[in-house]
Amino acid sequence: MSSASSSSSPPPAVDAGQERVMAAAKSLAVSKNAADDMMRFLSTYDPRLIPLSPPEAGEEAPDRGDDGDDDEEELIASVEDVIRRCNSSSSSFSGGMTNYLYAVDDAIAASAHSARAAAAVHAAMPRLEEEARSLLSASSSPRRLSLSSSDDLATGDASPPRHDDALSPAAAASVRGVADRMLRAGYGPELAQVYVAVRRDALAEAVAALLGVDAVSIEEVLRMEWAALDQRMRRWSHAVRAVVRSFLAVERRLCDEVFESDEELGRECFADVARGCVLQLLGFADAVAMSARATEKLYRTLGMYEALADVRPELEALFAGADDNGADARDFFAGEVASAVAQLGRTVRLTIEEFGHAIRGESSRKPVHGGEIHPMTRYVLNYCGLLADCRGTLDAVLGDAAAVGLDDDTNAAAAGATTPSARCMRELLTLLLRKLDDKARLYDDAGLQNIFLMNNLYYVVQKVMDSPPLRELLGDDWLRRHRGQIRQYEAGYLRASWIAVLSGLRDDGGAAAAAAQRALRDQAKSFGAAFEEMYRAQTAWKVSDPQLREELRIAVSERLIPAYRSFLGRASRLPARHVKFSLEDLENYVLDFFEGVPKFVR
Repeated sequence: MSSASSSSSPPPAVDAGQERVMAAAKSLAVSKNAADDMMRFLSTYDPRLIPLSPPEAGEEAPDRGDDGDDDEEELIASVEDVIRRCNSSSSSFSGGMTNYLYAVDDAIAASAHSARAAAAVHAAMPRLEEEARSLLSASSSPRRLSLSSSDDLATGDASPPRHDDALSPAAAASVRGVADRMLRAGYGPELAQVYVAVRRDALAEAVAALLGVDAVSIEEVLRMEWAALDQRMRRWSHAVRAVVRSFLAVERRLCDEVFESDEELGRECFADVARGCVLQLLGFADAVAMSARATEKLYRTLGMYEALADVRPELEALFAGADDNGADARDFFAGEVASAVAQLGRTVRLTIEEFGHAIRGESSRKPVHGGEIHPMTRYVLNYCGLLADCRGTLDAVLGDAAAVGLDDDTNAAAAGATTPSARCMRELLTLLLRKLDDKARLYDDAGLQNIFLMNNLYYVVQKVMDSPPLRELLGDDWLRRHRGQIRQYEAGYLRASWIAVLSGLRDDGGAAAAAAQRALRDQAKSFGAAFEEMYRAQTAWKVSDPQLREELRIAVSERLIPAYRSFLGRASRLPARHVKFSLEDLENYVLDFFEGVPKFVR
């Protein structure tokens, strides 16, 4: 019975203290602040670990008498010993950092009513400053990031280079632990000074690596050769997005983590860290806006405007805080960015206006050989194509202002444009076509005048058709009207060059037989001489586009061959020596027209 009774008896009661240990162990397994929890738990067993913070208002501190004073003195002595030993060591805290930080915690807690504890806190701060500097510097060497070489700025969809967190999670947590102690001890200014010095240099180095160049002064930008400036402007447009969306965003997150217990100081530190970097970027933009305006800079300047306007809301948001805290920093940077955007926009507008005046004022008096495409036509169309790629940004820059600020007739030619960029394109092309009319008058031959105008307008129309943005801006109606103009130039060429030649092959009729024979001989001789001259001249004329060249040859053949065939029918009785060309000869000779190489009839 006794054994049965013994086997069925309940298990021995668990000691109350053991239950507390087991419960605490379970809670510590899931606690995010295990170390602090452990200290609080152990303080129930070891009087030395009791927090020494003063009692709350209204509470009465437990009176432990002399024993309590002795325990506190013993704890402060222990704290002083830990701080003294760590301060005397030149090595990093490594494994002893936790003990050091807890010693600082105890010193801070006791410093309100203990001069020795306050002195211990003061003694610990230089070492904490050094540890913060070391942790912030250890992971601060930036990787050299490459920028995309794409020049397509129209979409702005390209992702900036990835920049990982400024510090590793472990380093960030350690910095936060050090910062928390310094802030609680009232050493926020010293912490801020260390933080700003380290992170500002790290950010400057990262941005310099991203741009691939060191910072340059405004004077250096103003003196810079275009090739070097072009490269810097292109890289800047990519870099400003990367700096705002990657580097500065990372720095803001780090500030928020480190200064979690003092958000206002954190915002001030971030503004100080970012100030030099942001002002360096904006200073380059200001220098570009101040430099001599030139058409070749137009596309790059527009790209810089687009990039800065694109990141402007994000940049301003980085300096904002909850409940409008940090408004001063936000307003400062917002003002600086707004000024840079405005200066770049003004430069773009003035450059476009000067571009228009340059087209109108082009005064060279030397005609292009063979009526070929004028270099000005290619130049203007290339820039119009680039501007059309940035039409959204161009709309924002131009707004309701006249695109190139020219006379009423030019603006009237742009009527019907639905956007500022469309109006700008129409005005620029209207100026170009008017100037080409002037250039055509440099040719003495009316036929060559029409060849010149046809060449250039055909090139303009083809460039517009091949560029979806340009075609969208100018519209199908514009294309139809100017394709019709090309047909008019073709008709003008045929009329000027061939009416006189072909009229010499007409049948006058009614003449006597002998007189008719003499007339046919004279017609054959006159036509032969006229065609030889035509062949010599029009083989030297140049029609660059193969399709247009073939269309012109067909148009000539359709008028020349039937007229000559009719003449040969009437001149069939003439001796062969009087008829220099056969139909096949003429067909072959016409194939040599418009090649740009003068030839002579064989």
